[in-house]
Amino acid sequence: MSNPVSSLAPAIAGYIAAANARDSSAATRFFAENANVFDEGHHRVGTQAIAQWMEDTARRYQPRVEVLDVQQRTGRVLVHNLISGTFPGSPLELRYTFRLDEQGKISRLDISV
Repeated sequence: MSNPVSSLAPAIAGYIAAANARDSSAATRFFAENANVFDEGHHRVGTQAIAQWMEDTARRYQPRVEVLDVQQRTGRVLVHNLISGTFPGSPLELRYTFRLDEQGKISRLDISV
C-alpha cells in the first residue's frame, strides 16, 4: 500500500511534519505571507496569526495528524486526516482543504469535519 504523504506537495507535507513536531515557526515557512486559515469557526490571516493559532492548538489539544488519503482537485488538495490528541472525541477524522499559490506555498487551509 502506498503512503499517501508521498503524494503531497512539499509545502503541505512540510506543514504537517512541522505541526506534528509542534514547531509553529517551521510550519509557517510553508505558508504564503497573507495566507488564510479557517478552523473551529475562526478565520486567521497572515503567518503571525497562523503561528499563534498553531501554538494555541498545540497547547490545548496536543494534536497529531495522520494522513489517510489525498485527493487532487483543480486548484485544491483535499487531505483526509485522523487527528488524535487531548480533545473530546479523539481521535477525529478531519478534512484539510489546501490551496497553493504560484510559489507552491499554502495560501489557504480550511479544516472541516
